[in-house]
Amino acid sequence: MLELIDESLEAFFRANVPLSATDIDVSFEPPDREWSAKLTRPTVNIFLWDIRRSISKARSGQRTVQREGGVFYEAAPPFLEMRYVVTAWTSDHGDERALLAGLIRALLSHGAIDREFLADAFDELSAPTLTMAAAGEDHMDVFKALEGQLKPGLNMVLSTEFSIGGALPAGPPVGSFAATFGRIGSDTTETIRRVAGEVTSPDAVGATVRSPIGATVVGSSGRFLVRARVGDEIVVETDPPLTALVPESGGVQL
Repeated sequence: MLELIDESLEAFFRANVPLSATDIDVSFEPPDREWSAKLTRPTVNIFLWDIRRSISKARSGQRTVQREGGVFYEAAPPFLEMRYVVTAWTSDHGDERALLAGLIRALLSHGAIDREFLADAFDELSAPTLTMAAAGEDHMDVFKALEGQLKPGLNMVLSTEFSIGGALPAGPPVGSFAATFGRIGSDTTETIRRVAGEVTSPDAVGATVRSPIGATVVGSSGRFLVRARVGDEIVVETDPPLTALVPESGGVQL
């Protein structure tokens, strides 16, 4: 994904500074003396020098995604913080300042890379955010990195989700929860379930649902859970009432 982020950054800055493709180059190479000696046109260098896992946005667990017509579970993608130093290279001091000022305006006026500049791989991820590194945060020693060349640098932090893959297909929806009870010293047991139900009529929302051993109400989504045994009759108290028998497995639809 790192190469996709490079492409997105270039598209973002070209559109928002703006940077004409016919007049200004964009480079991601280390801006050392050997590189700078080969420049023939004004160039913006966006050099990635540090990648860390974000502490402030750390998270765990799973998320549910729709993919290829199915439902999948995958680990929540971690957030990475990527630090760049952005420099402007021109033969004229005034042009360098104007170019650097345009880069600063683009960075400070946009909190994230617009979706139009992102590849399809980011469709299921949040848009990368952009900030200018603040005083007291980690900074790159620009002069040391540029082998002593005197050059102002813009320290930029890009925070992005990073997809690690590993999606697993989700199983079928849960139809019921069951618990089996028995008496000590007895061979007989009784299974009581929390049966999931769905009512298709919108008029049933809020209606009482009863079984011989439990009661509940129909939720705003038309669904409910009620305690019942196999073969029990479930009654939704609408007008007229809706009824269904609890099957050996799964839920009911009325």
